[in-house]
Amino acid sequence: EHDILVLYGNNPSVFIREIKRAKEVTQLEKIRYRAEQLLKKYLKQEVSISYISRIMTEINNAINIRAIEFTITKLANEGKTTPNIKWCWLALGSQGREEQLLRSDQDNAIVFEDVAEKEYKNVKSYFLDLAKGVTEILNKCGFIYCPADMMASNERWCLSLKQWNEQFNTWIYTPSSKAVMYSTIFFDFNPIFGDFELAEKMADNIYKSINNQESFLSFLAKNALESPPPLSFFREFMVEHNGEHKNEFDIKARAMMPLVDGARVLTLAARIKGINSTIKRYDKLAEYETENKELFEQLADAYEIVMRFRAMQGLKHNNSGRYFRPEELNKMQRLMLRNCFRPIKELQTILTVRFNLKMFR
Repeated sequence: EHDILVLYGNNPSVFIREIKRAKEVTQLEKIRYRAEQLLKKYLKQEVSISYISRIMTEINNAINIRAIEFTITKLANEGKTTPNIKWCWLALGSQGREEQLLRSDQDNAIVFEDVAEKEYKNVKSYFLDLAKGVTEILNKCGFIYCPADMMASNERWCLSLKQWNEQFNTWIYTPSSKAVMYSTIFFDFNPIFGDFELAEKMADNIYKSINNQESFLSFLAKNALESPPPLSFFREFMVEHNGEHKNEFDIKARAMMPLVDGARVLTLAARIKGINSTIKRYDKLAEYETENKELFEQLADAYEIVMRFRAMQGLKHNNSGRYFRPEELNKMQRLMLRNCFRPIKELQTILTVRFNLKMFR
């Protein structure tokens, strides 16, 4: 492990260069493992989470791009050429927010420009084949298949621009609980490969539709309040009472999701475009709303702490870092986490008042 880092140094551009030069999927797997050792080193050195996120995002995106290039070549060798139209590969969820430090399940989608009806079937068939190949490579690299099938290889998430806009409009104009859940995943899309202009058009459509349907934001805000609280009345960690993770604390559901969901709905309401990262969203909100500047800065700090903590737990236990036993933490760790949970309560108060959720049913 030490030799790997001596060889690669602290220079992430070496990783990117190796990925671009890779000829085999096994090379990508090895590079991603090495990147995890770099992550471990950065965390030990207490490098800022914003910097670590940027580096890990660049590495993850480069692996995605190489997987796409591999698959395009493979399909071409099978006589399947890429349609001569604009299209774009989108990262969703934590990768879309540039927050995927550890390898987790993949969430992705494809958008392609509108084509004549007679061409549609062949075009879609090609992109589904492409997505199947790409998701397979990513799975081999440790980005496991999404259990809920939120992947471009699912025909529901491989659509033309018009279809995506119609899908988003359906969620915005008829916000069922499922529609809201989908919105929290798909609205954090980030273009990785192809024609980024298509992604911009999708974002423009979302904001236009929200302008016409402000009540949708209340549904999103209500959803942001539905995460279980991190602490009890006596400031004890709220653990799971049954199931596989009995007596363990769920840092994703109880701390990360309230912060992620709160940042998303507030930036949508403020019409802040082009920022997906939760920390950057709070930084931008602090600029927009000087009266809440201190709170938004605290929320950005809180998210940085929980991101760092989860990554360290994951590397320590060789898992996702999502669950841990509070009694295994030292006094300092417990205090640090309790303190960073405090502004979540204030965030939830702002959402309740701003989106009139006491009256909202």
